[in-house]
This record gives sequence, C-alpha cells and structure tokens, in this order.
Amino acid sequence: MYYSLKEECILVEGKLRGAIYDFASGRVYSVNHGAVEFLKACQDSNLEDFLDITLKENERFLSFLDTLTTKGLGAFYYGKQAAKQRSLPCKPPKLEYVWFELTSTCNNRCLHCYSASSPEVPAGSLPHSRWLELITEARQEGASGLQLIGGEPLLYPKWRELVLKAREENYELIEIFTNATLINDDCVKFFKEHNVSIATTIYADNAATHDKITLHPGSFEKTMTAINKILAENIPLRIASIIMKANENEAENIMKLCTRLGVEATPPDVVRPTGRGNDQQLLPQVYTKPPIKPPFFTDPESFLNAQSFHSCLAGRLAITATGDVIPCIFAREQICGNILSSDLHTILNGQPLKNCWQTTKDRITKCQDCEYRYACPDCRPLAQNQDPQNSWNAPPADCSYNPYTGSWEDD
Repeated sequence: MYYSLKEECILVEGKLRGAIYDFASGRVYSVNHGAVEFLKACQDSNLEDFLDITLKENERFLSFLDTLTTKGLGAFYYGKQAAKQRSLPCKPPKLEYVWFELTSTCNNRCLHCYSASSPEVPAGSLPHSRWLELITEARQEGASGLQLIGGEPLLYPKWRELVLKAREENYELIEIFTNATLINDDCVKFFKEHNVSIATTIYADNAATHDKITLHPGSFEKTMTAINKILAENIPLRIASIIMKANENEAENIMKLCTRLGVEATPPDVVRPTGRGNDQQLLPQVYTKPPIKPPFFTDPESFLNAQSFHSCLAGRLAITATGDVIPCIFAREQICGNILSSDLHTILNGQPLKNCWQTTKDRITKCQDCEYRYACPDCRPLAQNQDPQNSWNAPPADCSYNPYTGSWEDD
C-alpha cells in the first residue's frame, strides 16, 4: 500500500517546514518537517515497509494521512505512483503592461514624491514623436495595458494625442494617473468619449492634511471636485493613498471616504524610500501596512511562473521622461536601456530586463528558504529601498515569517 499526494497537489520544502500547494482549492497548507520527510518516504516506499500499522505509536502517522485524505490532498494506492512532472514555461512572458512617465513637471510638490517632481523640474527630453512610436512598438510586443503618469501627465501638452493613438492601437486598458487638480469638464468629456480610466491619490479626508502633503493650497478641493465629476460620468476610477508621518492618523478616514464615494477601499501603502520619499523623517511612527501573512492562495499557472519569473515585474516596464527603461516606476536604479538610443524590441530581449523579470523568490535572501515562496507576493523596489545594503535581492521588509524557525515573529 502506497500513499501519495494527488495529481493537483505539490509539496514545496522550506528550510524547516513544508507546504502543500493544492491547485484544486487554491489553498496552501503548512506542514512540519516530520510531515515533509514522512510524505517523501510514502512516495518512495510501500507503507508496510517502514510503518507497522499495528503499533500504537504509529497511529499519529495514519491519522495524519487520514486528515490529508479528508481534505482531498492525498490518497492510498495499491501501486507506486509515478513522480509528477509539471512542465515549466520555456519562453519569457510577453510584454503586457507599460507605464509612460510623460513628464517630471508637476503642479504639486508632494513631500514624498518618488520621482522628485515639482513645477521647477524640467519636463524631460523624449520627443513627442518617440512617444507615439512607443505606443505602437509596445502594442506590437504584446502590451494591452498602458498608463500615462508623471509628474503630472495632464501637464504634458499633447497627452490627448497619445490617448487617441493608444485607442487606435486597440489597447484594452488606457489609464491616466493624475493628481486630478487640472481636470475640467472638457477632460471628463474626453475621458468618457475615449474610454479612459483614471487613477488618483488622496492623503486625507480633509484639506488641511492633504494640502500639507502636496504643498499645493486648494489641491484637496480641486481633486475631490474632479473625483465627483468622474464618478458622475461612471468613468472607472481608482484611488490610491500613501501614509507618512504627516498623515499617519488618516488611513482609516481615507478608506471610509473611498467607501462613501463607492470606490474600492484598500489599505494605504507606506511612503516608499525613493526620490523625495527617501527621507527617514517622513516615515510614520505608528502606522504600518498589514504584513504579508497567510492564508496564501495558488493556481497552476502562477505556481509554475513563480519558479521562472517575478510575479509582479515580469511582463511590465516603465519608460521615464528621459527615455530610461526600468522594470517598475519605483525601480529607479534598475535602468535596462534608453529608448532614445535603442528600439523597444532590443531592450525587451536584452539581459538587464530579463534579469529583472527573472528575479524569482529562489534568488531572494530568506525567501529562497521559505516554503511559501511560490505563493507569496513581492515588491522588489520596496525591498531594495528598505535594505541597508540596497540589494536587489533583499528580503521583503513587510514579511514577518522566519523560515529558519518556522514561526511568524509578530505572533
């Protein structure tokens, strides 16, 4: 008699414990080191060869197998089961999503701005004709999503032409990330007409705190006026928020405001140490974003991809106002080429971008020894920026799990 995990289940070993990834339910189950070794022995040998079921001390092993069977994770077999072979992706993912950072100029002066934008910062050096070409090049490479960002993208003189070009190229998603202070009725009409989604940021539910962060008097009122106009026209809207020392008591108020507006309320991010945000004085003293913790979920495609590619970076890139290509708008130091001296296809197939896309958890300090590594989210720029050595392979700062003790440090 043999015992084996079912076809849709995979055992992943960590340094001390293991995890059973169940693709049927999407759940990930934690098991201790003894269970890992026992399951491996069951796979390789007849139960009767190493387990005397008549002995009372072996009841716990049989009870464990019964529990797995009840959960639908494993089963008894009369013959040895062949080892499951799951083929890994053999090709890198295609480009799916691009950020175009049109300008470094902004009418706000936000304390924490990741790109250090302000009214005094030059707009950038990428010609308008090159942006138009890039919309076509990115679509040809597979991109279906495009976000125009800044600085303040609505300060880019010909942003409407870029939207029309993207619509002409049949992008599925065209989104503008704006502080919304410049949105007028004409803008709203254009967004509606050309199926443009909008994303914006608020830092509080009141003008005093919000404007203290943007350093732009009246910005809260202008942003909220635009939000209400956008929602009135049923234009898709996302509202993001960043928490820092100046607004750390506003997280709950921001989420309540989003709920009242009928917009999805998600926990705000903590200020990222990039650009002007790279200032210890900005860090909140009390607020922390909820840490990475179970329950984890999985599926066959994401499980396989996680063994070869980064779950967030792969298939994405950003192009700055000066033409630098980076894997994420926050990964300012990971320059993979410049679009003024190279075409997009060449950069996509170059080793620098491939290295970023192929940053799996198996390459990340601590994560490589964790049994949850193929089901856990990750932000490389945040991990790097919060690491004293500024290492690209630094462990996530928002993970409290210790794979060497098998415990959650905040429990």
